[in-house]
Amino acid sequence: MRCILTYICLHMAAWVAVAFTAPSDDPFGQTMGIALGMMAFTGIPSVALAIGAAAAHTRMDLVRFRWLIAFPMALFALPAASASAVAEPLVFQVLAHGAFACLMPTPLTPGNWKGTPLD
Repeated sequence: MRCILTYICLHMAAWVAVAFTAPSDDPFGQTMGIALGMMAFTGIPSVALAIGAAAAHTRMDLVRFRWLIAFPMALFALPAASASAVAEPLVFQVLAHGAFACLMPTPLTPGNWKGTPLD
């Protein structure tokens, strides 16, 4: 549950930043509507990857795990490139995915982790 809430907070923070840096033609409400729609394209695969990878990789060093999961998550940010003609949605979405990889609670199930948990 903490994993999902962490992602939602980072996703919405990224899109609030997009709303404030986007051209003035787009109203704030319309940008937040796009953000909610992008949650299906970027959020669901990212959280599913995080939960699946954390459940499968129980013997990996946590720092290495976070680095290895950050790169596939950055690919899930690519649908944000179609959200606007400017680069802000893609840049902020990639930053949100990188922050999620660093901040996501690992291990998700501490009893199954074979390494030394840092969180």
